[in-house]
Amino acid sequence: MEYLLVTFPRPRRVKVDDEYNGSTGDVIELEAGSHVITLGPPANFKPSEQRIILKNTSELAPREIAFDLDT
Repeated sequence: MEYLLVTFPRPRRVKVDDEYNGSTGDVIELEAGSHVITLGPPANFKPSEQRIILKNTSELAPREIAFDLDT
């Protein structure tokens, strides 16, 4: 298993490969490999999605990605 931490200035649901899977600020457990990450509504964030490859992570050292508030 691999681990991902998604950050955003506000609490938001995290969508992984078109399915909700956790929330911002929480470590999410995923299969290794390629994933498309985005956030739940409202669509006030950028970028609109991030494509990542997860490998060589641990629960204590997850892959971290950030979304910014788009005002």
